[in-house]
Amino acid sequence: MALAFAYVRASTQEEVRQGSNERQKAIIREYAKSRGYELEFFEDRAKSGKNIQRPDFERMLNSLDAKPKLVIVAKIDRFARSLSDLLRMLEYLDQKGIGFISVNDPGIDTTTPNGRLLLQILGAFAEFERNMINSRTKAGREQAMSRGVKFGRPALKTRNGSFIDRRKVIELKERGLSARAIAKSMECSITPILKILKESH
Repeated sequence: MALAFAYVRASTQEEVRQGSNERQKAIIREYAKSRGYELEFFEDRAKSGKNIQRPDFERMLNSLDAKPKLVIVAKIDRFARSLSDLLRMLEYLDQKGIGFISVNDPGIDTTTPNGRLLLQILGAFAEFERNMINSRTKAGREQAMSRGVKFGRPALKTRNGSFIDRRKVIELKERGLSARAIAKSMECSITPILKILKESH
């Protein structure tokens, strides 16, 4: 029998108590049985999909050298919570020659030509979305600059809230004052003084 890894996840303890992971396992077992796959399960409990530090998810990725033919999930949101994460993970699996199937999401099956085509389309939409976001960000930045909004590193401040004069810091340093002495004379901590001096080199 061909080996397949099965991943199940519950986001909260309440989902665990309600049997979310067991239902996912049942769906995957039924699918695998009809196709003759031997399953190895990886299970995370009360782990958000947004959190990439999912112990069994990481263990599954680190076990791919066992050469499973597939990674199977019951539903795509158990595996990834964003399109970019999904595409990145599927590309990683594809590089290792491993297929991916989401049983309850028709078309998410990288072992078929139609499934691969769907993922290519999703990838194109994701790229389009990134370009649109970048364009809107650039346009917004240009409009803000036209209104006089300044961008760049934030100005460093003294303890009383006034801005630190970078030119004066450099001038005092050139006169031979130490960073600590400059900080004392400008009534601020030594940290921003050291930062300014480092950036001026």
